[in-house]
Amino acid sequence: MKFTRAGLVAGILAAMVPSDAARAQTPAEFYKGKDIRILIGAGVGGTYHLYAMLAARHMRKHIPGEPTLTLLPMPGAGGITAMNHSYNVAPKDGTLMHLIHAEVLFETLLSTGVKFNAKDYHYIGRFADADFAGMVSKRSGVKTLADAKNKVVTFGSTGRRSVTYLGPAMFNRTAGTQFKMIAGYKGTSDIDIALERGEVDGVALSWASVTSVHGQKYANGDIIPVFAVADGRMKALPDVPSMTEFGRDDAEKTFLGIYTSSGTIGRALVFPPGVPADRVAALRAAYDKTIRDPEFLAEVKQRQILFDPMSGPDLQAYVEKYMKTPAARVEAAAKVYNELLAMP
Repeated sequence: MKFTRAGLVAGILAAMVPSDAARAQTPAEFYKGKDIRILIGAGVGGTYHLYAMLAARHMRKHIPGEPTLTLLPMPGAGGITAMNHSYNVAPKDGTLMHLIHAEVLFETLLSTGVKFNAKDYHYIGRFADADFAGMVSKRSGVKTLADAKNKVVTFGSTGRRSVTYLGPAMFNRTAGTQFKMIAGYKGTSDIDIALERGEVDGVALSWASVTSVHGQKYANGDIIPVFAVADGRMKALPDVPSMTEFGRDDAEKTFLGIYTSSGTIGRALVFPPGVPADRVAALRAAYDKTIRDPEFLAEVKQRQILFDPMSGPDLQAYVEKYMKTPAARVEAAAKVYNELLAMP
């Protein structure tokens, strides 16, 4: 049988778009006997995997039709590979959810050539934020952000596009600190070792990592938070200055708001664009029930997992607010970003 290129493309598109018959089914009818894949744009073992596993274990019984939930890891390009897949390739019938990469809004607005748009996803709900804190060792003698204005404080970094670099770099630009970033570390675990050895004074860590991996050190005062990379002061650190407090003009303030959106989006489930509205509503309701489920809450407490939920509609409204930022302000923010990357 001979296939034309046009026919092949038409077939692919038809497979991606739910049929009229499928759309006419209730969510319970559609999901009965089906499998929902939870896409993550990172490898196994990190927090994306952790929260996807939580969703897979606890959401099923709250979804009409009780479909099976399985994980689909697709690491690559800092989460962009998975976002391109869910936005452009994955089925749009509700059989794929995406634990979206936290940088989806930042990448949409400030990166060129991306093939997805944060505003088009259907946000189901967030399990936890992904705010970061600048942690310094007790050995450094630094206790506050003000101390870092009077002495050089070295921070380990995995690269210029990482929060381990951009966090302290932005405080240098806006708050007059003297952080010196030491690049070349493969990951934050390597920076942790360097911090233990006294090779560096500090590192920017996700608050989830501080509480789960370094909880004892934090409790003992061996590591001290001096700044927050968050949209406003963190609930857990009300006395620690946040990055968004230091923008000196509209360009910097716009950049800081967009940059810290990654922390607010955090570890959130979404549907790709095009999923029928009743299935979006069904999964949002399932999320709402899950985060109140005694078994879910017991596991979160027993494993000391960071839990800071945000509803799908609230997260959708948050993203849409930033997507309405005037083009001129986004362009000015992009200039700030490029200047930070070009710093010596």
